[in-house]
Amino acid sequence: MVQRRGQNGRGTVFPIVEAFGYPHDSVTPEAVKVRSEKACPFAGGPCEKYRQYHFGYCSVTYAANWDKGQQKTYAVCDHRLDGPPVEWAVADYFGSDQATLVSEVMATSKPRLNIDYVAFSDDPSAPDGTRLIAIETQAIDLRGGGVGPAWEAWEADDVANWRAYFTAEAERKGRRDTVDYGVNTGNVYKRLGTQVAVKGEYLAQIDIPLYVVMQHSILEQLRSRINFTPVGDDVPWNITFAGFEYDGNVDLGGKLDIGLVESVRTTLPNYLEAMTSSREGAALRSDFVARVRKKKKLPDGQQNLFAI
Repeated sequence: MVQRRGQNGRGTVFPIVEAFGYPHDSVTPEAVKVRSEKACPFAGGPCEKYRQYHFGYCSVTYAANWDKGQQKTYAVCDHRLDGPPVEWAVADYFGSDQATLVSEVMATSKPRLNIDYVAFSDDPSAPDGTRLIAIETQAIDLRGGGVGPAWEAWEADDVANWRAYFTAEAERKGRRDTVDYGVNTGNVYKRLGTQVAVKGEYLAQIDIPLYVVMQHSILEQLRSRINFTPVGDDVPWNITFAGFEYDGNVDLGGKLDIGLVESVRTTLPNYLEAMTSSREGAALRSDFVARVRKKKKLPDGQQNLFAI
């Protein structure tokens, strides 16, 4: 579905694409089962989003201006990139060798860093007999009013009347009756861009490659702001970015497929150079300066003179 630039399906298209790992309108036995259990088929346990926020949606549909106004599906839960995307990273590095995957590893760095996944295998040629990679998964955040009323409609099995749930919420909260949500691309070049730099530096020190798994449209957004120089597979590299995208197909179990579109490798020096010379570097400095001045309660441009 393609709309004119500047338009969006908000208010006319049901916002939620996937619920508890399956298309919101799926009636397969697998979908019914995970819904009854409030489970996540990607993480293999209870749905964390539902446990924390009482929402179990994995992705939404949105037509971003920066994406030519094309209505697309965006993963808004990091666990949506678990499963095949993470498995691709493991297979890309280890090939046919057997590797063990563990999640949520806390690094002994300062500051403490949480690594989404680490895959490792026994390797007698390694100094300590272990070969490892770190894997980060990055979804995108929602901004604006959110899609909570749509979730209420879905839970009530009343999707056909989903728009009325937004109207009811607007009346309860005394605000304008709109369907006002979006995808927050700002976190791509602020939060993710910085995380890759910090975790990349730590991992490079201990000789562990980093894989960063995300939707391809988000990878494109990142590279438009941090335009690092790629390197070939035959060159020592530190970071591999892997972009996946929904392709409109479903797998044998009825879940939406999300396949690899592009993988790009780079070195840590290449990435850091691109980051510090980009708008991101300037934005980080500006933000830091503002925080320092706020701490001392000085207006921008005013100096704090003191004697030594």
